[in-house]
Amino acid sequence: MINDIHHGIDLDIVEAVLRRLGHDVSYEFMGLKRAHRELKLGRVDVTAPVFMQADGEGSYISDSIVLYQPMVFSLKVSGLKPETISDLQDHSLLTFQGAPGYFGESFKQVARGDSYQELTDMGAIAELLTKGRYEYAVLDKYIFYYYYRLNDKQRDVTIFTEHKLIPPVPASSAFHDEKLRDEFNRELQLFMKSQEYKQIFERYLGSALLSIELSTPESEFEPEADFRFN
Repeated sequence: MINDIHHGIDLDIVEAVLRRLGHDVSYEFMGLKRAHRELKLGRVDVTAPVFMQADGEGSYISDSIVLYQPMVFSLKVSGLKPETISDLQDHSLLTFQGAPGYFGESFKQVARGDSYQELTDMGAIAELLTKGRYEYAVLDKYIFYYYYRLNDKQRDVTIFTEHKLIPPVPASSAFHDEKLRDEFNRELQLFMKSQEYKQIFERYLGSALLSIELSTPESEFEPEADFRFN
């Protein structure tokens, strides 16, 4: 989430679709639990992102707006080839604060190691990996590359190896009004075929990386069997 002119891939998509439906959009930034409470009370119309929720009174869940892709990164020159999360044990690893709460029991075991480190500043994670301070970094793929290319959208991403060990997670938006949710879903399907949709990703990732993303089939992902998201 970015409190600026643009607000991040998922929020930009939600805003663009709502504007296509003729709505003006204003933002309030708050924690996810508070946002869900405010939504059910009708004090906000939409909240995003939400994960793996079912419809309830005053909270109607949209189709997926973006696929979060938690990823294990290493430098290609290191030649590291982990096959499971458990293979990260005893290697230096950097990730975001609170990561063990998202990635299952195997990751919690890794987090107990002496070489495991969490940062509150996600913007520093890609740079520290680039400098070889850590062997692995774990972060959402889009966030990692956004910060890595923040000041240079042509910056070389081929120096990294992506290890697809964590299941992707679809993110949706939640609506207080069921009718608006249904209208949003219909327009979302049209929007995802538009040039504007591609431009949102390009804004954060750069055109070269975007072309790679759009040509990579999701079936390439093979998660570790015992992973569960809470």
